[in-house]
Amino acid sequence: MIYDVATESGHRGVVCQSRMLLGENPDTPMSGVGGESRVVDASSKGTDMKGKESCPRPTSGLRPTASRAGVRWSGLLSVILISGLTALSAEAQSAVARESVLLPPWFTASRAIAIVALLLALTLAVTVWVLSLRHRVQQQTHMIKRNRENELALEERYRRIFESSLTGLYIADADGTILDCNDACASILGFASRQDLLDHHEHAELIIRHFYDGSGDASASFGAEHHIHRFDGKPGWVLSMVRPVPPNGDGRTTLEGAVVDVTHRKLADERIEFLAYYDSLTGLPNRTLLQDRLSKALASARRHREKLAVLFLDVDGFKTINDSLGHSFGDLLLQQLATRLQSCAREQDTICRLGGDEFLIVLGSVEEDLDAAVAAERIARAVNAPFDIQGQTLGVTCSIGISMFPEHGEDAETLVKTADAAMYSSKDGGRNTFRFFTEKLTAEALERLQLDGSLRSAVDDQQFFLVYQPEIDVDSGTISCWEALIRWQHPELGLVPPDKFIRVAENNGLIVPIGEWVLQTACTQWKRWVESGLVNAPVAVNVSALQFRHEGFCRMVKRVLDDSGLAPEFLELELTESLLFSNEDVMFEILDELKEMGVRLAIDDFGTGYSSLSYLRQFPVTKLKIDRSFIRDLALNGNEVSITAAIINLAKCLKLKVTAEGVENEAQLSFLRKHGCDEVQGFFFSKPLTAAEVTSMSMRSFGLADMMAKAVAC
Repeated sequence: MIYDVATESGHRGVVCQSRMLLGENPDTPMSGVGGESRVVDASSKGTDMKGKESCPRPTSGLRPTASRAGVRWSGLLSVILISGLTALSAEAQSAVARESVLLPPWFTASRAIAIVALLLALTLAVTVWVLSLRHRVQQQTHMIKRNRENELALEERYRRIFESSLTGLYIADADGTILDCNDACASILGFASRQDLLDHHEHAELIIRHFYDGSGDASASFGAEHHIHRFDGKPGWVLSMVRPVPPNGDGRTTLEGAVVDVTHRKLADERIEFLAYYDSLTGLPNRTLLQDRLSKALASARRHREKLAVLFLDVDGFKTINDSLGHSFGDLLLQQLATRLQSCAREQDTICRLGGDEFLIVLGSVEEDLDAAVAAERIARAVNAPFDIQGQTLGVTCSIGISMFPEHGEDAETLVKTADAAMYSSKDGGRNTFRFFTEKLTAEALERLQLDGSLRSAVDDQQFFLVYQPEIDVDSGTISCWEALIRWQHPELGLVPPDKFIRVAENNGLIVPIGEWVLQTACTQWKRWVESGLVNAPVAVNVSALQFRHEGFCRMVKRVLDDSGLAPEFLELELTESLLFSNEDVMFEILDELKEMGVRLAIDDFGTGYSSLSYLRQFPVTKLKIDRSFIRDLALNGNEVSITAAIINLAKCLKLKVTAEGVENEAQLSFLRKHGCDEVQGFFFSKPLTAAEVTSMSMRSFGLADMMAKAVAC
């Protein structure tokens, strides 16, 4: 039965409340259930079909807690029940009125309505509970689905991180069987790819077993460095981190591990450690390791009451080799020299490179000084053998100084210092030899050290000055040249002779600025004297081998001449014989450039080096100066007479002038004049004069006329 709820005005409010429960507008038409009768939409006029006012709207709408569809069905059910209740009440009333139905006296219409309302309330409660439960199930289902999707996404994310990580990651059984790994792990272990590792898992499992000792303690193998042999055959170092995972449902313990390739860092650490204790060029121990080994050797010598020898070796003329043939050539020479020294040493000996061309050999278990001397001779012979470097055959020599424990020192520093002093004594004694330390050498070493420190400020403090010694023409008795000589007025040591500080200046490199100062001072002074008419002969300046080979030497000479204004023909440069023949190709180029400037060139100390006559006739020199050592022994040694005469004849054949140095008596002058020597120089004529003495001198003051007359008479 379908009831027209609009005919019962007393129940319009219930219908409106029910429609609001459905979430509908109470003024919109409502469809029935299973029939066609419905309320006509009269919302546009605000009245129902019979022109009555629509039900009042609540001031605030209800917000259903269940789903919208469930609430709509619940409201519809309420409408049906209320309609049925209303109809039942109407029928009951009409029956009572007709007295056709007998009812209990207590069952009144109001009580019937109450019973139906209670049933309706229970029905609504159950319906709401069911719908709420359904809603919760739907929410839980949605949440479970969303969590599952998140877990899958997170798992995929972690999988991508696992596979793309630069750190090698792996999962393995407790026995080392690999279950999974990433590409980085395969690469670190020497495999081409992850699949390559899984295909050859036996080798990888041997490495994994090495990482984990099976103790079950995560900290036992955490952060340990391991040296491994990679699958590709290369050695490597890895930092391994492994953690055992307790067994889960399957009762199996697994290992989660990570490996980081630290091969480059390990090699760098080893290289740093090597450089800290060994020389990078020769591979020999350096100063740091020497101190440790020498200290241990001294402790052993004291304990066994034995002697110990320290040999200080220096290569003769190594700087010349470096400057003329190049530093790379010198490095190859040092490497071959180190190999030879190692072949001469015993197992208990130590050979180290101190720096440059200096080596130190520690000889343990030495019974007497003679054993050290024999070892020094053996080392010298090994060094003197020709070296074959880059297709060139080179012969070198060495100077060796020897100090003995305990005679010459009882600690490492003293023994090295005394051996160094003995080495310098060996160099001063002619080189290519060895010498033992003496107490006298200590004073010389201290003096050399003091001079080295003082030289650095001598130029700035104007402690140097020049003196000039004349060279006399034998035939005319006139001054043919003046030689400029440097002197050093030390504030504490007094007048220091050149033979003491020149070598020190060459060793520390100060000879270059000192030589430039000498040339600048001499040319400036000579320009003034030439303009004043005081002199009309050139000035000769000695040039050090180190200064001559210094880059830009010719430019420096030209700059000095331009600054001083001195004409080039008034300058003569004296070069040593050994300097000219050290590197002929370079020498020819520099000498030709100097000759084009108009500068005169002379060979100083001739007879003390190794001259090549074929090169000598090609050099653009104009004069040979016989070394004073030949002139000094003319009256005592017949060989010196023959050598001096031969040098004079050689110069005549080469059309060169000859100057004899160190003439100190009339007999020497007579011999030189007799054999045709062109010029003489020495104390027999004049000592070196200061600038003030040259300015005030005159020809008569030297007494040269009388001396030359005596020489002619002889």
